[in-house]
Amino acid sequence: PLLIKKYFHLPVHVAMRRLDFWREFWYVLEQQRAHATGDMMKSFRYDIHTHTKETSRCGRIRAGELAARYAALGYDGIAITDHLHEEYIESLACAGDWGACVDAYLAGYREAKAFADRKADGAFDVVLGMELRYPQNDNDFLVFGIDEEFLRANPYLYRSTPEEFFDKHGAQAIIIQAHPFRCGCFAAPARCLHGVEVFNGNPRHDSRDERARAFADVHPHLLRTCASDAHQNEDVGRAAMLFDTRIRDSHTLRAELARNSYTMEYPGRQ
Repeated sequence: PLLIKKYFHLPVHVAMRRLDFWREFWYVLEQQRAHATGDMMKSFRYDIHTHTKETSRCGRIRAGELAARYAALGYDGIAITDHLHEEYIESLACAGDWGACVDAYLAGYREAKAFADRKADGAFDVVLGMELRYPQNDNDFLVFGIDEEFLRANPYLYRSTPEEFFDKHGAQAIIIQAHPFRCGCFAAPARCLHGVEVFNGNPRHDSRDERARAFADVHPHLLRTCASDAHQNEDVGRAAMLFDTRIRDSHTLRAELARNSYTMEYPGRQ
């Protein structure tokens, strides 16, 4: 009934082309099967867009506290997606030394990871991502499927364009445009994206999420994601991505996103 209510306004042939329709249709069938057999499927909750005070200048929560707050809310993990762009690197005393810049950039991620490693039950995951911005404009892109080795092997990787970055790294990484219709931002060409953030929970910005969802409707090959975009205490836990497996690292997150094996939780979603 919920799927009927959600999609009844669309022509049948349009609804059935929607990736989220088939994802949710499968999920409902699987939950019904699991309920009937007593084998309820475990869901793992992650917020895949968060920032730390150690690295992002706009961040107001230290990484260990950020991770602790999410763990207390029952999340299974977070992705640390601190900002990476020319302005940030140029603000560092080590701007001419890319290796030192990578160490500075990873400070927030490492602190959050240290919190996760200290948990005796090992039940909280911290995943490395980044929010990349090219020099042409203020558009931001969440990138997953990366690690420290990737960062060290690609110095000043933000000195690129969406097309160039996708052509070079799109087969290895997954690229999601964050808040594409926030003031000052616009949608990048769909050919250089794997997905689009259709809900951004930052309460200090109007991300015009309805326009992001309309953009995804026009480009049905794009994955849809949601996130809190947490910078401050009030931002924590505003959205979640639910996966059927643990997300131990960025490569696993990339694979599960590409597999389209998740559901989304955010205010107003039915």
